[in-house]
Amino acid sequence: PTVFADQRVRQAMTMLTDRERIGKEILMGYGIIPSGPFNRLSKQHDSSVEAYPYDEAGALSLLSEAEVADRDGDGVLETPDGKPFRFKHTYPAGGGATGFWDRVSLFLKDSYARVGIVLEPDPLEWAVFKEKLQTRTFDAISLAWGGGLETDIRQMFHSSQIADGANNFTNYANPELDRLIDGARRTVVEDKRMPLWQTCHRILHEDQPYTFLYSRMSLIFIDHRIQNVQRIRIGLNDRTEWY
Repeated sequence: PTVFADQRVRQAMTMLTDRERIGKEILMGYGIIPSGPFNRLSKQHDSSVEAYPYDEAGALSLLSEAEVADRDGDGVLETPDGKPFRFKHTYPAGGGATGFWDRVSLFLKDSYARVGIVLEPDPLEWAVFKEKLQTRTFDAISLAWGGGLETDIRQMFHSSQIADGANNFTNYANPELDRLIDGARRTVVEDKRMPLWQTCHRILHEDQPYTFLYSRMSLIFIDHRIQNVQRIRIGLNDRTEWY
């Protein structure tokens, strides 16, 4: 277990992350703040769940409840066991011409430093990054998932996906969420299935096993000579994923 094992710390980290600025300044306005893992246009999404706001004071209050505080006055918070609150942020190196993840990591570093949390950017080549992911040898890690209008989240959050290098990378386990995921996967009738997914949404919002950074919008140009392009709720007829 690490300091992130405490739900209050995870909530605080999300509240210390100015996701609106990431959307505006790094994604150039083409980012939407998500409140959970589901597409906001999907019936899985519970529209009553509001994304955590950027709130330094609220975050510091939660950290204090979790016994995370600057006890020696050096400007760096200490975890309950007395160690400095310091962690590596691991992400894929490169990120294209814009160096997207480099920019995000430096932004987070500056944001967290203001309250006494030390983030060390840890960019890795993909092969090394993937090894860290599979072996769980990281403090905090960033990656992306794609999904459609109905997304099966068992792969990411069910406790059965912790062992043997499966894709529950954060080792998150919640028996109630497991039960709901299993129930939703067995339920054929949509009107009975969607409330189960919506309850999953509420649980994941409360537990914050991830800080859901953004949902990326796509900017697509179509030549006027191309005919029969249909616009649907999630974009165009050749786009089925929401990142």
